[in-house]
Amino acid sequence: MEAIAKFAADRMLARTARWLRILGADTLFDDRIDGAMLLKIARAEGRVLLTRDKRLRAASDVLFLESNSLAEQLRAILARHPFDLHTNAFSRCSHCNAVLIEVDREIVRLRVPPFVYASNDKFLECPECAHLYWRGTHPGRIADQIRRMGLDSLPLVSR
Repeated sequence: MEAIAKFAADRMLARTARWLRILGADTLFDDRIDGAMLLKIARAEGRVLLTRDKRLRAASDVLFLESNSLAEQLRAILARHPFDLHTNAFSRCSHCNAVLIEVDREIVRLRVPPFVYASNDKFLECPECAHLYWRGTHPGRIADQIRRMGLDSLPLVSR
């Protein structure tokens, strides 16, 4: 497999951008940026622009996604820019795209519900937006959805 491509997703692909982040792909998404400006940013940062905007589909460095279906969009992206879904899954903040860092559980003691603290040894935090992540039911459900979509399976535990 080749290294994970860096992506920029347009306004119409918010859900796709979030899923790519969950899968570990560096994915720029900001619904305040229009298509033309996003294309300039993508080119400057060496990103592949993912779009549903027909006006941009002729550009060679753009991946125009025909379908509205998340599964079909992810299949199209992985067909053109394959990456190992096991390696980097759950390593990025699904909200802001920053790489997550492991934090000492004592630091998060008062920031998570007591049952979460008691049942988890590992916590990850986004250094940008301070969102906390821990092993719960989400990774298993996400892995199930990925399998149902016909994509490679993910590990059933988060990092």
